Amino acid sequence: LYDEAPCGYVSFLSGGMIFNANKTLVDWLHYDKSDILYQQKVQDFFSISGRIFFETHFFPLIRIQGFVNEVYFDLVKKDGTKIPVLVNVKEVPAKADHPITYHATLFDITDRKKFESELIKAKQKAEAESEAKARFLSTVSHEIRTPLNAILGIGNLIHQTPLNEAQKEYARILLLSSENLLNLVNNLLDMSKLEAKKIKLESRPFDVIDLIILLENSFEVKAAEKDIDLIINVADNVPQHLLGDPVKLNQILNNLLGNSIKFTNSGSVKLEVSVKEARIKKVQLQFKVIDTGIGIPEDKLEAIFQEFSQASYDVGLEFGGTGLGLTICQRLLALYKSQLYVTSEYGKGSAFSFDIWYKLNKDHTPAVTKSSILDDDHLFDDYRILIVDDNKDNIFIASQYLQQWHVPHDTAQNGEEALEKIKTSNYDLVLLDMQMPKMNGFDCSLAIRKMSLPKQPVVVAFSASTKVEIIRDLLEAEIDDHLSKPFHPDELKELLIVHLKDPDFKKDHLKHESETMTTMDDDDHDDSSFSIATYERMANGNTKYLKKFIKSAVNALDGYAQELCKATGAEGEEIVPALIHKSTMTLYYLQATPLTVQLNRLQEVLDSPSRNEKRWSLQKERCLNEIKEIQKGLRAHLKSFQKV
Repeated sequence: LYDEAPCGYVSFLSGGMIFNANKTLVDWLHYDKSDILYQQKVQDFFSISGRIFFETHFFPLIRIQGFVNEVYFDLVKKDGTKIPVLVNVKEVPAKADHPITYHATLFDITDRKKFESELIKAKQKAEAESEAKARFLSTVSHEIRTPLNAILGIGNLIHQTPLNEAQKEYARILLLSSENLLNLVNNLLDMSKLEAKKIKLESRPFDVIDLIILLENSFEVKAAEKDIDLIINVADNVPQHLLGDPVKLNQILNNLLGNSIKFTNSGSVKLEVSVKEARIKKVQLQFKVIDTGIGIPEDKLEAIFQEFSQASYDVGLEFGGTGLGLTICQRLLALYKSQLYVTSEYGKGSAFSFDIWYKLNKDHTPAVTKSSILDDDHLFDDYRILIVDDNKDNIFIASQYLQQWHVPHDTAQNGEEALEKIKTSNYDLVLLDMQMPKMNGFDCSLAIRKMSLPKQPVVVAFSASTKVEIIRDLLEAEIDDHLSKPFHPDELKELLIVHLKDPDFKKDHLKHESETMTTMDDDDHDDSSFSIATYERMANGNTKYLKKFIKSAVNALDGYAQELCKATGAEGEEIVPALIHKSTMTLYYLQATPLTVQLNRLQEVLDSPSRNEKRWSLQKERCLNEIKEIQKGLRAHLKSFQKV
């Protein structure tokens, strides 16, 4: 029974020397039994990384707790091929005439690995298809946004000229329809990015009261057109200055208020903001949108959160819309580990609510007051701006705004022309389109930075892509800021004020925005970059052992970070490959796939024939940031043990 068992059995001494093995294991290895017993150590049959892990983690763990269950190793056969196995080991205490011994059971999981491989391939295929869809929608979005920029721009310019009543109505319909089309494009793109997990939370200072006021201003006209009341109630104890992602909050509230106004024909739409829970460093805000609209039948409450779904076909015909708004809200809230709740009575109205935790911004400084200077038409008389865009309509619209504000400016229709103009004229700011033939905006920006100029201009990317989508590329191209197409004239003017008139403005704020994405409290750490599930399984419910594993991982990551910091110039060619090899088992047991990917990308930059030092520095910084995130999460786990 011992020799013919379907699993491998092996017994070894404390140094690893094998003194017994069953026929099954010997047959797997293709060795003679006499070549194994008292001739080989158990770790000799593991791969190189397996041997390292056996000696540094696995065997010390057995000595601590007396057993280890289901740990994965690659077993190397005589011909060099490998068998994936799960190893279980139990220590047998020493007796008077016998030393400590260890008995191990090995299970061949080749079939399971094949199934896992198929599942991984299927997952990768699905992800690739999702990525392809996201790229397609991004391309389509860019193609739609570019003419939309012209339509909205011309609409705004027409609106500013003397018009009779009929012409005012034409301009209003043009702007409203363009904005509706832009919202549709944005919703489709956001849905695609959420599916591809490409949307992340940012953390930056914002004024929640200002955000609510702007929402009120943007919806009060629509509410007045339907003769319904728009009511805003903000509790007195709601803190004004927070750290978080105002764009996502604005998007959620925009969708909810827009829906409520659309489906309400009489009565009111109310937004309530209150404090649900307050702590020393953070606050949980509750947002409620309550309307007296058509309501939702009870059997349709779940359906409204499904993609492209509405309460009924008739609702879609009467009120329009894609049925994406609530789905996007729910998925955005999932990033906060929150959700959208709904109560409704058919024919009487609905109430939507959600909660979000925000850090308190204790160090806020008053922002530059733009409202008082936006109307100053001679604000930029002493500055010169260059507009670079291959689209003549975009150049015309931006030029019209600059002319209205009396801003001296020139134009160029491609990167080469822009560089020639920058050589001969001093520009304070360059508004640079990113998608141009021959030389794109990123390459043009890098070329500008290499020029010997009396003063480097501020470079602002002008793109149909959102800032979050291309922020890494912007940083690598040494671009200072970003203006998304289509844009409102006030957005362009505020950007000019910030960069040209605000002496306290941080010129490296784009880098700061990138670094603060997905910043969280230790109590709210994100485990998506790693998992302690393997360590938990190895500890088998023993908190003492689990803490030791986690502390060991934190220390190992400290060492990796220190070595990575040393990796400069030629030293990187030796340090990085060794670091990737050394960290393999730790990252495997932490399931730290994002860090593994970042380290491999660092190796790719290192192997590139024309190594870009900027890319090298940025990629190394990403690796270090990923290590910090994992350590933060691990320390939070350790902290949670102390609370128990």
